[in-house]
Amino acid sequence: METNFKVEQMINNNGNPAANQFVIYAEHKKIFQSYDSIIAIVDYEKKTVTLGEDWNYSKTTGKHRNIFFKDYANIPDLASPNGIRTALKNGLCNGWKIQVA
Repeated sequence: METNFKVEQMINNNGNPAANQFVIYAEHKKIFQSYDSIIAIVDYEKKTVTLGEDWNYSKTTGKHRNIFFKDYANIPDLASPNGIRTALKNGLCNGWKIQVA
């Protein structure tokens, strides 16, 4: 059972806190939450990326999802819708297994 959790408000490209956008640190995972939706879970131990059903919900969600993959998860190839679609088609992105929940 994961016991160490930390939640922080995401910082946008202007250096300001992004309203209702959160990064959750849980043991070997980083999770991006937008409002009440889990958008992405990056599991560093299993080297998997699981996208929530709402991963491409809106332009705003997309903007923050891209920031998450570039600045927080350090997987810049997933920092665009095209990068994600290509990875989903292949099932992999630079050794990361990628799937939709």
